[in-house]
Amino acid sequence: MIKLIKKIIVFLIVFIFFDIFLMFMLPINVKNKIYDRKSHKIKSYYYHHDLRPNAMWIENWGYQNAQIFTNNLGFKDKKIQNVNFKKHNILFIGDSFTEGVGVRYENTFVGVIEKEINSISKNHKVLNAGVVSYSPIVILSKLNYLINIKNYPISKVFVVLCNGDIHDDLYRYNEINRDYVVSHNDFLNIKILVDINNFIKSNTITYQFIKRITPISNLFKDLKADKPNYENYDLNKVLSILNNKPDQKHITDKKEFNKWGKLGLEKSKNYILQIKKLLNEKDIELTLVYLEEPIFMLNSINSDFYKKFWGDLALENKINFIFVSDFHKNETNKFKIYKELFFIGDNHFNDKGNGIVAKEIMRKSNYFQNLIN
Repeated sequence: MIKLIKKIIVFLIVFIFFDIFLMFMLPINVKNKIYDRKSHKIKSYYYHHDLRPNAMWIENWGYQNAQIFTNNLGFKDKKIQNVNFKKHNILFIGDSFTEGVGVRYENTFVGVIEKEINSISKNHKVLNAGVVSYSPIVILSKLNYLINIKNYPISKVFVVLCNGDIHDDLYRYNEINRDYVVSHNDFLNIKILVDINNFIKSNTITYQFIKRITPISNLFKDLKADKPNYENYDLNKVLSILNNKPDQKHITDKKEFNKWGKLGLEKSKNYILQIKKLLNEKDIELTLVYLEEPIFMLNSINSDFYKKFWGDLALENKINFIFVSDFHKNETNKFKIYKELFFIGDNHFNDKGNGIVAKEIMRKSNYFQNLIN
């Protein structure tokens, strides 16, 4: 029995070695075709999760398929490439709105801003460190990782906030320690285990095969029913989706706001203050951006409370502040605007919506206006 166990162990070691070697020898474009659709997401010991560097995948979001790339830093980009820092490096960081889910990088608001900045300056570089489900506690940790551990020469940071961030700060993530490590209950956060997991996930063909066939439902995903007919979604259908998202209920339900919304806001506020302090230590300028989501306009809810809450915080702490909401201010048919600027049945901006957000941020940013003029 002992000899058999030894043989099995030796076999597994040899098998894994050749698996890793074969994956290593494959061209990167071939690797990206082999990777399972979830393999572009990796764990982070410090800030929970990130995007796999030098990755490419097809992302389906609602009615659209988009080809997505990351650069060598693991930031969403227009292609797989090594980042060449410049004299001034502008970093955007936030959740799925900043990452630009479902949208090619060039059409995300960060990508549109980058194109505009590249047309007027050769000394500025725009970077997108946003990833789905980031919130202020994770942003604080990742910023520390980027500027104090990796020592990237960042000179300007735009932190982008959305409605659901306070829910994540309150319920998904626990606390952050002195070393800026975020605690949570999603996986066993031991650094060596996280590193091994990410290595196997990125460097073995066997992992990709196992992920494709497990759970067994993966084998039948192509046999699922056709996509919903989004053109037939009316206002009531959309509201039934948006208003029932757990992280959005503090917007529409006063009881939910009093139950956890106030506490979530205060917790996120504290992390923003820590972000400000962290950046001040490196003499990095901060701009706080708040994106008003469609749940406000579709429910005819005034967003002034949130504008004042984050605006007062910014004013008191000498933080530049941008409140993005002009995309619907002069329109009476709010649902028409929603269908034009957002993925139907979702709260994320589509290609056109991202373009309009980019213009509003550029117009309201003193930093960008000084650069342009």
